[in-house]
Amino acid sequence: GLAARAAPAGEAPDEMFVVVHAEGRVTGYCGHVDLGTGIRTALAQIVAEELDVPFGHVTMVLGHTGRTPDQGATIASETIQVSAIPLRRAAAHARAVLLDLAALRLNRPVAELDLRDGRIVGAPALLRDAPLTYGMLLEGQALRVRLDEQVAVKAPDRYRIVGRTVPRVDIPDKATGRAVYVHDVRVPGMLHGRVVRPPYGGFDHGGFVGHSLRSVDRASVAHVPGLVDVVTIGDFVGVVAEREEDAAEAARVLTVRWDVPALPDLSDPPAALLANPATP
Repeated sequence: GLAARAAPAGEAPDEMFVVVHAEGRVTGYCGHVDLGTGIRTALAQIVAEELDVPFGHVTMVLGHTGRTPDQGATIASETIQVSAIPLRRAAAHARAVLLDLAALRLNRPVAELDLRDGRIVGAPALLRDAPLTYGMLLEGQALRVRLDEQVAVKAPDRYRIVGRTVPRVDIPDKATGRAVYVHDVRVPGMLHGRVVRPPYGGFDHGGFVGHSLRSVDRASVAHVPGLVDVVTIGDFVGVVAEREEDAAEAARVLTVRWDVPALPDLSDPPAALLANPATP
């Protein structure tokens, strides 16, 4: 197979973005997760476009802490406009490597060759009778290629997949109940937690923020079955239990004392704004 990878500044451990497998299928890696916005589909379109493989031949691995690049939080609509850039370049670089391999094998200049649907196409008559596939080029090889940040990517006027409507790959499992959500995850020894919020929700400034917790009565939850711990860090208060419902009950009955100044009532936003005008 062929792997396109990158090493961040300072020669940190390599991060994998694209793998072209010997059978011609492709795996792409992105550190973000699909929160229902369809990025699993969109990212697969980008990889398929740059590598000239059928859309259905691309599988995306998202947000796997042991396999995907560390690309930070999935926020601010950054996936396509920021995190997809190295993925696209990696696919384009893998495409260039495949063309070089084909040129070497056919003894032809790269300019005479092109890629289409996972195959080499171009001038040589050999290709008309016996198409050369990515799998044939990579057979018996394990290539690891450092990402070229300056690699040329496809011009938009050559797009055949990006910008076209394709069925979202996540919908079938969601519609049939096969999708695995975080609530479905079970690991050996797993515990459950709940957070007890401070009484100044909605306020992010003031000397009291982060400094209002006065006491936590652990005895008030001693009766809760399966209770493991009560955690306090600054104004953070959390409970940990063996079962989710027990964590929820512990959070509900835990006695916590806060020292918070009188705050505006935010239950009626228009009235709160009128009662608390901005000051220079």
